[in-house]
Amino acid sequence: MKEREFRRHGLKLLAAWAALIVLMLASLASAYVPLGPGNLLAGLGIAVAKAAIVAALFMHLARDARVLRFVGGVALATLALLFVLSGVDYATRPELRVPFQGTPR
Repeated sequence: MKEREFRRHGLKLLAAWAALIVLMLASLASAYVPLGPGNLLAGLGIAVAKAAIVAALFMHLARDARVLRFVGGVALATLALLFVLSGVDYATRPELRVPFQGTPR
């Protein structure tokens, strides 16, 4: 690896490290800010950003062959489909109340 490429790669790694640290601090801060349902969305957004940084830089998906990127995209789409179907299943179940099972009087 030439010195110029080495420096460029080092700067990319340093930028990724700094971005991951900032996202980690944002995740920590969002735990202490009462946003209600917004906390879930903020956490998921931060997690997606972290995963994208790791996948693009450390797994080399940004510059690999199209087939590998396609397989990664299909895997993410399958995972998203499973989450959506699980959410639909959970949301459409009837609420069955269980009778109180305390001690008889």
